[in-house]
Amino acid sequence: MPQRNSVWLRPAKAARTPPALDRDQIVATAVALLDEESVQGLTMRKLAARLEVPPMTLYGYVSTKDDLLEFAVDAVFAETLDDTAPSGEWRADLTAIGHRTFQALLRHPWAAALVGDNPPMGPAAVAQFGTILRVLTDAGFSGEQLDAAMAGFYYYVLGAALAESAWARAGRPDSLAPEHVSHLTSADGRDITPVAEYFGRYPRPDSTRRFEQGLHCVLDGLRRS
Repeated sequence: MPQRNSVWLRPAKAARTPPALDRDQIVATAVALLDEESVQGLTMRKLAARLEVPPMTLYGYVSTKDDLLEFAVDAVFAETLDDTAPSGEWRADLTAIGHRTFQALLRHPWAAALVGDNPPMGPAAVAQFGTILRVLTDAGFSGEQLDAAMAGFYYYVLGAALAESAWARAGRPDSLAPEHVSHLTSADGRDITPVAEYFGRYPRPDSTRRFEQGLHCVLDGLRRS
């Protein structure tokens, strides 16, 4: 299947005169609906009803639901931005960026999965990525070490948010109590008691603390030449 052309890589639609709505208003309302009903629950008809406009009005601002989802993801990334200049302490700066991103993605648990479907290319996501890049290059990372550091940090943050969102949707902690996972089996018949025990305790620690501990492990592994 050919890759869909991102809305951010296409020319912007000409603005209506006079505008009945503005795109920021549409996107903010879509984000609220996504938080309430998830991606499957968001429809252009529901969005139009929330905005009190005919459904066809929306198509003057967004062509498809997929485009709307890209705008919504970038609105989430906009919550991660901070006007404060990097401190020069790269570990502290990355920790702050990581926490802001993780918390924003947890506030909007549909967003991390969408990032996995389409690379975020909106202005807020690009700005965030640029800040991470600047922090690392200013700290002396370059070449393959820079690539590895970017991947290790960025993938960890997004992956952690995706995993935590999935656990939350699974109904933790009660659904993962040891007595509820004792029937699990491995594909090759090995004893999976340690796995069941781990699942039994995994949901209970605070997710922010767990994220922070994992992030420290990632940052400890980054090396400069």
